[in-house]
Amino acid sequence: MSLDLLRIAAALYVVATGGYILYFARPRHVLAARFGAWVLSFAFVVHLASIGLACKEFGGLEWFTLRGGFVLMAWLLVGAYLLVLRFYHLPSVGAFITPLVLVVLVPQIFGDGGAGAVARDTARNPALTLHVISAALGVALFGIAFGVALMYLLQEREVKGKNFGALFSRLPPLRSLDNLTQRLVRLGFVVFTVALVAGQFMAHKVWKGAGWLDPQQVYSVTVWLLYGAMVQLRHAGWHGRRYAILTMIGFALVMTSMITLRVVPGFTLHAGTYAPAVTGAPPAGPGGTP
Repeated sequence: MSLDLLRIAAALYVVATGGYILYFARPRHVLAARFGAWVLSFAFVVHLASIGLACKEFGGLEWFTLRGGFVLMAWLLVGAYLLVLRFYHLPSVGAFITPLVLVVLVPQIFGDGGAGAVARDTARNPALTLHVISAALGVALFGIAFGVALMYLLQEREVKGKNFGALFSRLPPLRSLDNLTQRLVRLGFVVFTVALVAGQFMAHKVWKGAGWLDPQQVYSVTVWLLYGAMVQLRHAGWHGRRYAILTMIGFALVMTSMITLRVVPGFTLHAGTYAPAVTGAPPAGPGGTP
């Protein structure tokens, strides 16, 4: 049932994407942007219902799998964008964010969902719940920043080339895009810091000292350092093109971490299992198998 609702939500996201793209192509059709926002909001609610049913079906254990992480991240990505839309009247951003939502979500609607091989006592730990939710939200904020940074680079190319044509008129001003990017990066960094601290707490509790040397942990710290450096560089006067490029690189690193490190069996302890590490035994792979 939860998968059926997720597929309905994905279909609604496709419709919302169409509305935003139509508005981007024909800015005079303001109703297209409003329609896209309405459908996106409805899809967000349906997506939430799917998550609620999945919690009932799998006892909340699905969110400790890679697939569940992407489903949760897509929902938070939409929620964060809807919140941004309330404070910034930039509907054209939707033409860049909603396709990203589809890229993240659509592969997850094929096949069946399932629970991660996590001990129920471990899954009930508030620190683990905080880690999963804050990590997904942090990545979602970085994803929106990625879309806005891409818009900045496109608009900058138009300005530098003195090509004040259709694309220039459809994209927000450079200053607005630059300010929004840095605010999303800063907020994402704060949330990602919470995820990192909570994750390290759980790693120490479950795997003792093994978590520090795990490739996933090293990669996460690297991403955290990059975004932390970006926050400091902003105070040092970095902005514009360099900042937009760093934002896109950071998100690419995050997605690489989420996908590539976990698909190789036994490469990382962070495979959604959160099973205790056993001395002399290989780390658990996806599904809890060694």
